[in-house]
Amino acid sequence: MQTKTLDISALAAEFTAAHPNLDPRRQRLALATFRLLGEGRPFRPEELARRANLPPAEVAALFDEWPIVQRDREGQVIAFGGLTLEPTSHALEVDGRTLHTWCALDTLFLPELLGRPARIRSTSPDTRETISLTVDGAGVRDVVPEGATMTLHAVGGFDLKDVVGTFCCYVHFFASEQAARAWAERSEGTYVASIVEGFEYGRLFNHAQLGAALEEASKSDGKKSP
Repeated sequence: MQTKTLDISALAAEFTAAHPNLDPRRQRLALATFRLLGEGRPFRPEELARRANLPPAEVAALFDEWPIVQRDREGQVIAFGGLTLEPTSHALEVDGRTLHTWCALDTLFLPELLGRPARIRSTSPDTRETISLTVDGAGVRDVVPEGATMTLHAVGGFDLKDVVGTFCCYVHFFASEQAARAWAERSEGTYVASIVEGFEYGRLFNHAQLGAALEEASKSDGKKSP
């Protein structure tokens, strides 16, 4: 188990490589999906197509292709890329809305994608203690308890069709490094990282996976500012 000499850049690059390489058009669609789902309600692909100014058939085809999309019985999108409307042990409070994520890492990279700061509440899988923190595009603050840390997981065995079962189930916040170490020792391929390292991991993933879309959104948001 690694705890002190993590190469966050290399680990984030490995995680990125386990995902499809998205062209700018698909990046824009992915970012639009995150932001529409971040409004806290299910939606149909046709609504996203209008929002992203793309043909409905193209959006529907991509959603059928992407394994990171989850829908309800009516065909509405309820989860995408780690962001979900279904309750989990990782809650993401954004503008008064409570969203959820598949794992602790998701809570660290999603606020930048949503373009909004978030207050995180997560339950440790062993002691059931609550870890809370605030995350925005600039970093992490207000971590409680102060000694909280997290686990990450190697991408060996990673399957995008079962990201929860092959990666997310190993990635949690813990109230102390000791608790995180004990968890990691029971889970092969799991290692301990600081929450700051986890944020950097997520930031590197965001910009490697959706960099063009984030830059475009930043310019658009800047034009809307007074």
